[in-house]
Amino acid sequence: MEGPSVVVVIAVLLAGCTLPGIQPDAGTATSPETGGTAAETPATGTPVLPAEETWTVTVVEVIDGDTMDVRFANGSTERVRLLGVDTPEPYAEVAPAEWDGVPDTEAGRTWLRGWADNATAFAERRLAGEDVRIVTDEVAGSRGGYGRLLVYVVVDGEVFGEQLLEKGYARLYETEFGLYDRFAAAEVRAQTAESGVWGFSGRSR
Repeated sequence: MEGPSVVVVIAVLLAGCTLPGIQPDAGTATSPETGGTAAETPATGTPVLPAEETWTVTVVEVIDGDTMDVRFANGSTERVRLLGVDTPEPYAEVAPAEWDGVPDTEAGRTWLRGWADNATAFAERRLAGEDVRIVTDEVAGSRGGYGRLLVYVVVDGEVFGEQLLEKGYARLYETEFGLYDRFAAAEVRAQTAESGVWGFSGRSR
């Protein structure tokens, strides 16, 4: 497991944003200006995340590079999806058309399937079994199309989704969220460097 500590930030936009039966952690102070709560001051270099409430959870299973199950203090579990990123699908047909420079050929699909496994393995190394912190985001919607909570993940002061983008494990997912510009810049850097999934050897053919 890489790193001694992991922080997960869940982006949830709810009026009053309280999950049923789950109490937010003590110490998150309600902001009278926004009606939300203020996140703890991040370490130097960590982006300030728009926050409403926080909880401490455990990552009980990594499903793939951008999806995981977490357990709250009361024993309930939620499936969460990382906000703003998309890793190749390990359990469904991959879509080369979504990945600039990866051809819609068998070679391109094989390449994406390999990077789906790589992204999953990276998430497992960093997150599986870790106690993490989740924080709501005022900008993003509360849940995705499959009912999953939308998330940021912060590991040792770095946003995990941004790490996925920087290392070429993921592409930018075109939705509205507070760190969109930061994530977009990370994707551009990875594409320019041909990192990870962007380094397909046959992309010029």
